[in-house]
Amino acid sequence: MRELPGGTVTLLLTDIEGSTRLLHRLGERYAETLGVHRDLMRAAFARHGGAEVDTQGDAFFVAFPTELGCVRAAVECQRALAAHAWPDGAVVRVRMGVHTGEPSRTDEGYVGMDVNTTARICSSGHGGQILLSDRTAALVSEEIAADGLTLRDLGEHRLKDIASPQRLYQLVIPEQPSDFPALRTQATRPNNLPTPLTPFIGRAQEVAAVRDLMLRGGVRVVTLTGPGGTGKSRLALRTATELLYRFADGVFYVPLGTLRSARLVPSAIAKALGVREKRGSTLVEAIAEHLREKDLLLVLDDSERVRAGAREVAELLRMCPRLKVLATSREALRLLAEHEVPIAPLGVPERGGKARFQEIAQSEAVRLFVDRAESVRAGFSLSADNASSVAEICRRLDGLPLAIELAAARSRSYGPSELLEALSSRLSVLTDGPIDLPERQQTLRDAIAWSYDLLEPAEKMLFNRLGVFVGGCTRTAANEVCDPKGELSLEASLASLAAKSLISFGFRQGDGPDKVVRPEGEAPESDNMRFVMLDTLREFANEQLDAASEGAALRERHRAWCLALAVHAEPLLRGRESSAWLDRLEREHDNLRAALAGALEARIPELALRLGGALWFYWYQHGHWTEGREWLERALERGASADPRLRAQALYGVADLARHQDQTEEALAAGHDALELFRASGDDTGVARALSQLGYIHQVRGDTEEAAGALAEALTVFRRLGDLERISFTLVGLGALAHLSGDLGSAREHYEESLELGRRLGDPNAMATALVNLGEVVQQQGDGAGAAALYGESLALYARLGHLVAIAYCLEQIGSLDAQAGRPERAARLLGNAAALRTEIGAPIQTFNRQRYDEELAVLRAALGERFDALFAEGAELPRDAVVKLALA
Repeated sequence: MRELPGGTVTLLLTDIEGSTRLLHRLGERYAETLGVHRDLMRAAFARHGGAEVDTQGDAFFVAFPTELGCVRAAVECQRALAAHAWPDGAVVRVRMGVHTGEPSRTDEGYVGMDVNTTARICSSGHGGQILLSDRTAALVSEEIAADGLTLRDLGEHRLKDIASPQRLYQLVIPEQPSDFPALRTQATRPNNLPTPLTPFIGRAQEVAAVRDLMLRGGVRVVTLTGPGGTGKSRLALRTATELLYRFADGVFYVPLGTLRSARLVPSAIAKALGVREKRGSTLVEAIAEHLREKDLLLVLDDSERVRAGAREVAELLRMCPRLKVLATSREALRLLAEHEVPIAPLGVPERGGKARFQEIAQSEAVRLFVDRAESVRAGFSLSADNASSVAEICRRLDGLPLAIELAAARSRSYGPSELLEALSSRLSVLTDGPIDLPERQQTLRDAIAWSYDLLEPAEKMLFNRLGVFVGGCTRTAANEVCDPKGELSLEASLASLAAKSLISFGFRQGDGPDKVVRPEGEAPESDNMRFVMLDTLREFANEQLDAASEGAALRERHRAWCLALAVHAEPLLRGRESSAWLDRLEREHDNLRAALAGALEARIPELALRLGGALWFYWYQHGHWTEGREWLERALERGASADPRLRAQALYGVADLARHQDQTEEALAAGHDALELFRASGDDTGVARALSQLGYIHQVRGDTEEAAGALAEALTVFRRLGDLERISFTLVGLGALAHLSGDLGSAREHYEESLELGRRLGDPNAMATALVNLGEVVQQQGDGAGAAALYGESLALYARLGHLVAIAYCLEQIGSLDAQAGRPERAARLLGNAAALRTEIGAPIQTFNRQRYDEELAVLRAALGERFDALFAEGAELPRDAVVKLALA
C-alpha cells in the first residue's frame, strides 16, 4: 500500500455492478476478466496520483490528493472499461462514488463519516455512472469544463445511515452513456410509486426526452401513447422516479386500468392522494383544494378506457397552477395543454445477416429478452450460437416489450431456436404471464384485445381488413381492398386507428410513384402516406377477419390488387421511370410475397405465374435472385397445365436469374423451354427475347458460335419490330462477344450504339449497361481517365436503380483501375464492399471473369501485405451511399 495522503483528500470508491451475474456468465473466465479490470483501473489511478487504500473482490477504495485528479482518473477508468473487448460479449460496468473530506487516517487506512458517505454515494449509482458529492462538485465544476465534462444536478437524496439529505451530481462524459435509472436512495419526496420487480432495460433516450419535456416551463400534461405492450407504463414510472426530486410535494401514481367508468377517475385520484370528499363540495373540488398550492406530479396510467374523465383532469389543472400530469394511453387525451409523445417498440437488430454479435447484444430488445430469460433459466446467456435466433425472436415480436417478456418466460422449457420455431403463431404461444401482472397483460392476445374492444364497429371492420396487407399499404390501396363500397368512412376510421396506436403512418420519401394501380389500367393515383400495422397486431386482425368469415374474400381482393400493380409496373421497370417503379415494388414486396404464397396455397397457379412473370425483372434488378427463382419454379411446378404463354414468361425469368447465379445448365434448360413455348404461342417478341437470353447464356458458357447466332437472330427480329430497348441490350451481348475475341473496335461500336439508344430512350439501366461495358474497352485501349469517367457514370445510374450486382461489378472495375493507378487502399475497400454485396444476394463472379479477378486480388494482397485483410473488411462494412461516394471521389 502506498503512503496515504493526509488532510483534505478526495475519496473514490468503485465496484462492478452485477458481478454475481457476470460470474455465472463467464464461469472460469471470470477471474481473468476481474484481473483485466483491476489492471485497467490501477493504471488510471497511478497516472493521476491515486493511493490504493483497500481492494476487496471487485471493489476499489482509492484516495487522491486533488479532487480534479480523482475525477480525471474516474473518467479514464470508464473510458478504458468501455473500450475493452471483454470475453463472450460480456460488459463490465463499474459504478463510482466520489466525495471530498478530511477522513481520519489510521494504520489500516481511513475511517470516519467521509468514508461512509463515499461508500453510500457509490452504492446509490449504477454501472457506468460516476456520482459526486455536493462538495466535490463545487470544487471541480469550473475546471472540468476544459476536459469537455459537465455535471448533472440529481437533487437531494437520503443516504442510508446519513442523517441529512445529500445533493448529488452525475459526471457526464462525452460519448459515454449519460442516462441511468433512478438512484438507489431513500425517497426525499412524498410518493406512492410502486417498486418495479424486474430491471428496467434500455429506453435511456426516451426517459431523458420525457423528463426534459415534463420540466419545461409551460408544459402541464404529457401523454405517452402507443399500442398495448410497448412498455408505456414502465417508461412513465421510470421517468416519474427520476423526476421525484424535482417536485417538492411529491409524485403520485394513479392506476386507471381497472376502472370501467370515467366517473370513477376523481375517486382514483383522491385515493392515491389520500383526499376525502367534503360536505358541500364535489370530490374534484376537494382534490383541487388539496393540490392548489402544491408542486406535484400525477401519473395517470392506462387512461384510454376512461378518456371522458380527462375533463376532470383539465379542471384540476385549471385550478392548481403547479400541478403537472404524466399520462399513458393508447391514444391522446385531447386536452388543450397536452403534449403527446408516441412510444415506439424497442429497437431490434437489423435483418439480413449483417448484424454482428456485439451489435445484437447491444439491441434494447435483445437485452430485455436476455435479462428476463436469465431470471427463469439458470446459466442462460447470449452467445454466438444463439444470438441470431434471439435477434429473430425480437424481430418477430416487433420489439414489443410485453411480447418479449412473455417469450423470454418460455425459456424455462425452450431454447432460442425452438422458441423461434414455436412463434409461428405468436398469440397462441405468448400466454401465462406472471399472475401479479394485470390480467390484460398476462397474454399478448388479451393485451391487444384490450385496445380492440374500445373500437367502434366500422373501426373494428377496417382494422380486421387491414390485416391482409403485409408491410403496410397506401390510403388508396386500403380503399380498394378494404372499403370498395365506401361503407367504412375510411378517412375517419384510418385517423382513429392511428390515434389509438393500432396502426402507424408516415410519408413516403422521394418522388417516385407510390401509387395503387387499378386492373383496368387507369393512370395510378398519387398517394404519399403509408399505413403500417405491427405483425403481432396483424395476426390478431387476421384472426378476427376469419372469425367474421371475411378472410377469403379480402385475401382474394388483395391478390387482385397485387397482380394489377405488378402487371402495370412491368413495362415501366425499363425506361425513364424505372427507378421510381422499382422502388415502388420494393416497398410492396411483402404484399407481393403474400399474394404469391396465397395464390399457391389456394391452388391458383395461373395467378402466381402471371405475378411472378411480371416481377422477375424487379427481382433481378434488386438482387432477390434466389427468392425470385424459388417463386417462379414453385409456380411452374404447380401450373404444369397452365397457359403456355404464362409458363414461357416464367421460364424466361428463371433462365435470366439462373444465368446471373452462374448456374448455366439450369439457365440453358429454362431458356430452351421458354423458346419452344413462345414459338408454339406465335409470340415473335417472346421468341426474340428467348433467343437473346440464350445468346447471353452461351456467352457465359464460352459457346461463341451458338451465342453469336442466337444474338444475331434476335437482333434481326427486334430491329424489324422497332423494339429499341431490346435492341440496346442485344447489342451489348454482341459487343461482349467481339470484346472476348479481341476485336475491340467492333466491341466499341456495338457498345456506343447501345448507349446512344439508351440515351434516346432515357432508360438508366440500358445506359448504365452500355457505359460499364464501354469502360472496359476504353480501359483496355489504355485510356484510364476515360474508363474511370464511364465507370463512374454507370455506377451512379445503377446506384439510383438499386441494382446490387451491377453496383458490385462497377466497384470491381473502379477497384481494378485504382490498383493499376497506385491506389491500393481504396481498391481493397471497394473490392471488399463488392464482395459483401455479392454474398448478400448470392451473386458469384461469373466464370469467364474469375481468373482476372483472382489475379488482381493477388496483386493487391502482395502490395498491401497484412493490411489487405483489414482494408477489405473495412470496405465490406461501408454503407451503400458511402461506398458509392468513395468510388466516385
